[in-house]
Amino acid sequence: MSGAGEIRVPVLELFSSFQGEGPRVGERQIFLRLAKCDLRCAFCDTPESYPTPDTARVQMAAPHGPDERPANPLSVDAILAACRRLDEPPGRHASLSITGGEPLLHPQAVHAIAVGARALGLRVHVETGGHRPGALQHVLEVVDEVSPDFKLESVTGQKTPWDAHADTYALLEASGKGLAIKCVVGADTPATDVEAVARFCAQHAPSIPLVLQPATPFGEGPARPTLGQLYALHDAAGRAHPDVRVIPQVHTFLGLR
Repeated sequence: MSGAGEIRVPVLELFSSFQGEGPRVGERQIFLRLAKCDLRCAFCDTPESYPTPDTARVQMAAPHGPDERPANPLSVDAILAACRRLDEPPGRHASLSITGGEPLLHPQAVHAIAVGARALGLRVHVETGGHRPGALQHVLEVVDEVSPDFKLESVTGQKTPWDAHADTYALLEASGKGLAIKCVVGADTPATDVEAVARFCAQHAPSIPLVLQPATPFGEGPARPTLGQLYALHDAAGRAHPDVRVIPQVHTFLGLR
């Protein structure tokens, strides 16, 4: 690959594992975690993605191969070569999950990686904070599915970007490429906030499931809601949205990356 393959992007890690969040939980995927994020969510479990590390951590072989440490930023060609190596024999992974950090800080690179990954036979899944609709529009035609977040101020500690979420969800609704909208909820998340999120999502992306993800305790972030609280939050969301699911971070239970 030349041209687009020479684009470089900061990478935190690239590895083989099982999807631990959302409707595709349990699916074997290659994960590409890009560095840098423009948000500072209280529940973030990957703060090491905020800066650009000097080197990336790239798994050499699946499932338990050693890591190599190439210098950042990596070329798209190098990323795709690593994906090809991990997916040997071809087809052992269902998709490439491009996550972060915030991957849509790097739309040119995501576009080029997606084109190359699909040529390898991998479906391309993008995880995003849901607040960069312009970058999403740039990559949408070459990816297969997108899982945006809904950022509740009462959980993230930052202002909710309502307008950006509306534009993101409208793009996904029109394209049919929205896998699920994830909303992290904690022990102190008001049911009224969750009902408002559900109503908003039902208005802007009625065909996309809303996933309530119980917070995984990390640092000074929100505490995990009790089972009773989850039932109450699901009831609140269900009053406004036709498809609400509760899915925790399964990979934390399994001790996976």
